[in-house]
Amino acid sequence: MVGQDFLRFIPERHRQTVRTHMADVRGGMSEPLIGFGSRPDGSEIELEVRATMLDLHGERFFVRSVRDVTERQRQARQAAALAQAAASVATSDSIEAVIDAISECALAGTRALAAWVKLDDEDHVPRWVGAAGVPDSFREHLRSPDAASCVRFIVQEALAARRVVVYADWRQQIERALGSECPLNFPWQPAAIARLLHRGEAVGLLTAIFREGEMPYEAETTFLAALADQAAIAAANARLLAAAREKVALRERQRLARELHDSVSQSLYAIQAGVQIARERLGQDSAGIAQPIDYVLRLAEASQAEMRALIFELRPEALETEGLVAALNRQIDAVRAKQGISAQTITSTEPELPIEVKQALYRVGREALWNAVKHARARRVDVRLEAYGDSVELEIADDGVGFDPDGSFPGHLGLRSMHERAIGAGGSLEIVSARGGGTRVVVRVPSAPQSPPQGERTSRSVSRRPRRAA
Repeated sequence: MVGQDFLRFIPERHRQTVRTHMADVRGGMSEPLIGFGSRPDGSEIELEVRATMLDLHGERFFVRSVRDVTERQRQARQAAALAQAAASVATSDSIEAVIDAISECALAGTRALAAWVKLDDEDHVPRWVGAAGVPDSFREHLRSPDAASCVRFIVQEALAARRVVVYADWRQQIERALGSECPLNFPWQPAAIARLLHRGEAVGLLTAIFREGEMPYEAETTFLAALADQAAIAAANARLLAAAREKVALRERQRLARELHDSVSQSLYAIQAGVQIARERLGQDSAGIAQPIDYVLRLAEASQAEMRALIFELRPEALETEGLVAALNRQIDAVRAKQGISAQTITSTEPELPIEVKQALYRVGREALWNAVKHARARRVDVRLEAYGDSVELEIADDGVGFDPDGSFPGHLGLRSMHERAIGAGGSLEIVSARGGGTRVVVRVPSAPQSPPQGERTSRSVSRRPRRAA
């Protein structure tokens, strides 16, 4: 540098800032300047430059001291980011806003290109996703169960041993697991992944990706672990809030069920009874009057059946007290009375299943039953519920118009919902249909093995009833 212009060693984009700083120093101001420099290996560092003027033998000199403040600045940014994350957790009632803010804090406190937080529900399905530095399309990709399962499969063993795991080849690992290129088109390779732990339970993941060739420092992984703690608190708060809202909604549903039972349902019953009495008092020669009375009677009976099913829907605890068979029969009664289709009630015994599995079966059965009415235009629906040795099977078969199960049905979430409920209960869903050939929906869930009575052999065969062709 001796004998050369000092500005030659300053990047062009910073030269005007340096000129202004030098002019301030000539004017007697000595405020430090924070800038950037490069190490011999090319990595960037943050510098604090202080300067003053020195008069010596009639000449004026700039005296400059340059100090590496990379670590100090990093700590300051991380402290500010942690404070911002804690404030977001404490003040915001929007979980999406909180985890978006935590993702932004991950960028502010590290050299990461992008970061995202995924909070899981009880079934380890992404429930909330927050991200920073990524396009909206990739955010939607993060919400998919396939993406979540892929990440958990790769990092499960490593995260069990360490709080934060760093991968130098994370992009390649993701692409190998997905069998395709990662949809995030960034110049990145390494990643740091931190578990979100609440009371010892993993509730999500915080991921930060770094530019190719830039491995995260130890201080950065420690900071990400601290941010993960804030995100875990946010997840716990969100679950508490969701539970509180569900409790309020449950009380409101119960209130509505009582009101409907005490008012509308009773009125329908009175109409039905009055019309029935009037019909019985008519003579044989009153066919002209009997016809509209019969119509009113059928309408009242159908409305009463539909009202019973609606009240049952509003009282989720009724499934536990009255049972799955009774719940499905209420829906069958409502469809039969209102739509006039042929449908036999279920006569099998109540299966031994957890209440969560019964709820899933009930929802799938209800959806399939009403699909047969609304879309298939069926004249007959057969509902079968049978327990075998290791499983319970619910079948809904109709003689409707049928459809292509492999087709696309944008805007219609019924089929997807049935699949998700069956899988969520640990079971499977099979749909057999063809145009003009009716539809058969079969959901199978595992049942708890029953202990045989003493003296009875523990191994026995179970005969299965042949399935009816669709």
